[in-house]
Amino acid sequence: YEASLPEIKKQIGQYKKFVLVSHIHTDGDALGSLIALYHALRQLGKEVHIFVPGELPEKYGYLNTAMLVNLSTASQAGRVIAEADAIFILDISSLHRLAGYYIPIETAKAVKILLDHHPVDPGWSDLTVIDDKRIATAEIIYDLLKILNVSISLEMAEALYTGILSDSGSFRFFKTNDRTFRMAADLVEIGVEPSRMYNRIFETASLTQLRAWGRLLANLQQENGCTWLVVSKIFMETERLALHEIDGLNDIMRRETTSKAFVVFVEKKPDEILVGLRSKGHVDVGRIARMFGGGGHFNASGYTSPKALSETIRQTLDAVQIETKRETI
Repeated sequence: YEASLPEIKKQIGQYKKFVLVSHIHTDGDALGSLIALYHALRQLGKEVHIFVPGELPEKYGYLNTAMLVNLSTASQAGRVIAEADAIFILDISSLHRLAGYYIPIETAKAVKILLDHHPVDPGWSDLTVIDDKRIATAEIIYDLLKILNVSISLEMAEALYTGILSDSGSFRFFKTNDRTFRMAADLVEIGVEPSRMYNRIFETASLTQLRAWGRLLANLQQENGCTWLVVSKIFMETERLALHEIDGLNDIMRRETTSKAFVVFVEKKPDEILVGLRSKGHVDVGRIARMFGGGGHFNASGYTSPKALSETIRQTLDAVQIETKRETI
């Protein structure tokens, strides 16, 4: 059921063993929210484990992810999840994005608590706090920490700031508001350095990566108010690019002035295409992502397609055209 943060505080007080999880292809908001809540629960004397499916982006290493996240083997993780009293599911947008942890968490006897700022179907979760007026899940975690009366350390402040800065596009995106800036100011007062955090999150590209981006951007295509490009599996292998090194391309594409939507198609496998969507104005790409089993924000979202690249491109561009026309009605 839909719960309040004071109710979540009451739940925390009743339990000892906690598991914290978020989505595959993780990002700054997911990791920042997980790590801030981890330290808060540890302050309260709880036993806490963090599990995230898939690889962790190296650029968030300053959050000490190597020492805090995925410290168990797959079999150990299964036992920890089965023995947990409560499981926090953060910033998920779709429960299926738990990937390999979906079944173990769904079948666990623990109380499942979903905290998110995406419009998400709560499914089999027991308690939910979903506030889609927030720019980041980290904003919800910030409010929870205040209610828990824990001391927000510098490492917690940096984790929360990571979530807010990354999901707001450095305070540029829709839903960034006065409350967002007040939270950020509080975290800066604790000791967060804004310029250093911006550098960590948005200025981490290698020379090889930038050169590869140049070759990709040279092949931009446009159709019906949408700018898009393809990152083929062969290109990834030839350029020796990791998936996380594609992050940021969409933000450069958004600078183009005539399009309202921007799409990057990444061919991970012939039948596994990662689709990243961005938009300007009132084009809801979050709706498009959810249509195909993904999730995300109004102006930034994504999904994974099990179809061939050509079919994925066609279905996505058709959906973008429909959504773009909806804006003009």
